Amino acid sequence: ILTALGEASQLADAVITTGGLGPTHDDVTATAFYRYFQDEPIFDKVYWQELESRFGRMGRNIPAINKDQALRPRSGETIPNAVGTARGLHYERESCHYFCLPGVPREMKAMMTQTVLPWIQSHSRQTFFVKTLRTTGIPESALAEKLAQDLHVAGDQVEVAFLPQMIGVDLRLTGPTQAHVEAVEHRIWPTIERYVYGTGEDRLETVLGRQLQSLGLTLAVAESCTGGLLSHRITNSPGSSAYFLGGMVTYSNQLKEELLGVRHETLEVHGAVSEPTAREMAEGIRARTGADLGIGITGIAGPGGGTPEKPVGLVYIGLAVTAGTIAKRFEFSFDRETNKLVSTQAALNMIRKWLHDRG
Repeated sequence: ILTALGEASQLADAVITTGGLGPTHDDVTATAFYRYFQDEPIFDKVYWQELESRFGRMGRNIPAINKDQALRPRSGETIPNAVGTARGLHYERESCHYFCLPGVPREMKAMMTQTVLPWIQSHSRQTFFVKTLRTTGIPESALAEKLAQDLHVAGDQVEVAFLPQMIGVDLRLTGPTQAHVEAVEHRIWPTIERYVYGTGEDRLETVLGRQLQSLGLTLAVAESCTGGLLSHRITNSPGSSAYFLGGMVTYSNQLKEELLGVRHETLEVHGAVSEPTAREMAEGIRARTGADLGIGITGIAGPGGGTPEKPVGLVYIGLAVTAGTIAKRFEFSFDRETNKLVSTQAALNMIRKWLHDRG
């Protein structure tokens, strides 16, 4: 840590570290900072009393080992931690600023947003504009291929980064001004419009929820291989009760028949993992709840249960609406949890595309 701090300070005006601020023996980052800056920390009695009160409100006694987290620098500053116990550190040496943050993502992100990023912005000597377009339903390579010609413009001052995730690809546009970025966005929009569901940190389920609510439409879901994950994602959005009526996890064939009305003959002839079953699951949940849209998901999440005809990762998704029912086949090739996640993304994207085509 000491070596890294020295090397990083030669390359940048600000150095940020994360992790190692906890109360256990392997949390040594704060100690390294104190040594690097030849500082002698002092015990902050007021903050210790605040930690005791926090633990007391949770009905717990604070362990004595947490006293290290009540230390504060003599020559540096502390960075407040609104969602955790470990405060950060801020030092300056020879015009280089050093920020030491916890490694817990929730705590680190809050401290970055509330303290570090505003400091960096106020001390930056140059400005730039960033916009992120969130896409789904197309892999990174295919998206890059489609955009190759649109992005090959001599003298363009906008950098376009492809940021792939399991559930989609973000396009990050960075330029000197908002006008530069919007000019590139306007140029590539006809190519990517059908894949874009939001900007910034938008989540697909939240965007869809707003659309459903504005249109006065309701949704219900029937899940098999996803085990309730789709319902979980939908209800993570505040206000989802305005458009989400509910869902059923019908893992067994018996419950598919009894609760959703999937025909016994369908299961016998085509199997639980099939297009006809997905269709009847979607139609069944729609009929039983009175929802405007019904989704049915059935598949093989893995790692076992696959056959040559129906491999692991095979998923069928049905979408039932007033005008009829559509169903699609998907083949994923991930581990069990990821197969479940991308299946829910595919279901949400089916709704998005239906709303898009509906106008």
